[in-house]
Amino acid sequence: MKTLLKSLKYYALIPLIASIPGLALTLCGSFGMKASVVAVPLVTALIYILFRKKIDMNFSAKTNGIIFLALLVIFTGMMVVADGNVESLMMSYFSFLILPFFPIMIIMALTGEFMLLYAGALLSYLTAFIVSAFFAKISKKIYILPGIVGAICIAANIALYINSPTVKYAGHGFDYMHGYSSTDFTDYTVYADHSKLAGLDHKPSFMIENEDEMPVLDGAEACYPLYAAFAKALYKDIDQIETKYLDTDAAFTNGKIVTMTNTIYGFERLMDRDAEKFGKRVDMFFGARPSASQMEAAKENGVELDITPIGKEAFVFFVEEDNPIENLTSEQLKAIYHGDIKNWSELGGKDQEILAFQRPKNSGSQTMMEYFMGDVSLKAPQTYEKVDAMAGVIKEVAQYANEKGAIGYSFRYFLEELGQEEKVKMLSIDGVYPTLDNIEHGSYPLTTNVCLVTRKNELNPNVQKMIDFILSDDGQEIVRKTGYAGLAEYDQ
Repeated sequence: MKTLLKSLKYYALIPLIASIPGLALTLCGSFGMKASVVAVPLVTALIYILFRKKIDMNFSAKTNGIIFLALLVIFTGMMVVADGNVESLMMSYFSFLILPFFPIMIIMALTGEFMLLYAGALLSYLTAFIVSAFFAKISKKIYILPGIVGAICIAANIALYINSPTVKYAGHGFDYMHGYSSTDFTDYTVYADHSKLAGLDHKPSFMIENEDEMPVLDGAEACYPLYAAFAKALYKDIDQIETKYLDTDAAFTNGKIVTMTNTIYGFERLMDRDAEKFGKRVDMFFGARPSASQMEAAKENGVELDITPIGKEAFVFFVEEDNPIENLTSEQLKAIYHGDIKNWSELGGKDQEILAFQRPKNSGSQTMMEYFMGDVSLKAPQTYEKVDAMAGVIKEVAQYANEKGAIGYSFRYFLEELGQEEKVKMLSIDGVYPTLDNIEHGSYPLTTNVCLVTRKNELNPNVQKMIDFILSDDGQEIVRKTGYAGLAEYDQ
């Protein structure tokens, strides 16, 4: 009984005390949680150093060594079964084995930082073993077997985690602009110090000087650099106006006038639905043509929309750069995504399974894909499980991961101008490659319009003035300089 109580002190009591300072860090947000992974083991080491005369270091070294190895082996076994998914139900059971760390456990679990939690706990026991063994002056030979087992397990866990569905298929994993963007648009804001926004080498035909008369802009993620460039050109002192509002509630929509949410919320704001949730009503929305469900929602809300093409964009398919396939027909693409063609060898490529990735429902590219497929149904997308603190276990659409045999789709601007995917190549469709010239003149078969959506009978006269400017030579120059194809002369 004495030995058991003595062991519990090292297994439960000291880790509990060491994790209390880590609690303060986890409350500080994402950076604090990451810092606690180092802080908790350091506090553990400090406890052993300060109380080294009152601790049986020899017994502590053996106990913590056994605890660390046992937990590591169990953790590795669970990771193998869970396919490296630390957010799976299987891995959640591991939390019961590290219950002494519950001060930081609850917050990390609620925020989904499971890997940080598990790593912090294992490092704490490892730190306790190393410090105890040092003060106990235990022979270095004792480190050999645990070191080999530990190294193998750690290497296996890293490999499993990196290749787990939640890491591999979660897309870019880039939380930016309050979670609305997967791309770093720092240099594309109207107040950027090193602006990449397109501009004119002369003064535009008109300028909106009154802040209250500036139409509020929103749009699809890929269109942000475009409409921000229009605002930079036409809104007087827009950089100072937006800078002033950065630290206010307007920051939720990433600006007061030049805002950025996404396709779904942007349309909600254009229709002025649930304004309290989505922020100030939007006057001009930039993006791909609205989906059928979005048009129906507008009709149900009694909102009539004007849709004005302002440029051209290509819906593109891409594969890894060493895939020998250079061209696919529209019918072949439909057969791939319907599930009829499953191997690249059927198309003259390698004997390799086709991994056809899709995009999340209601995203701009998925809406375009549904238009492209027409009456041909899409096969069920590849998914992975993700644990959400509020919704529990949910399924997410697997994002393109540049695996061998993979194919994905997007808009050309994302690939060429923003470089969202690496080591990929765009395919020619029906023998035509998506160059800007082919897009502008309509020879590329999957050309779509970049649209400006407004409300009919808009009272703000500057909305129509902006539309006129965008369709003018100056406006089309900004469209082209941004990286989109302009409207061909016969379209105007």
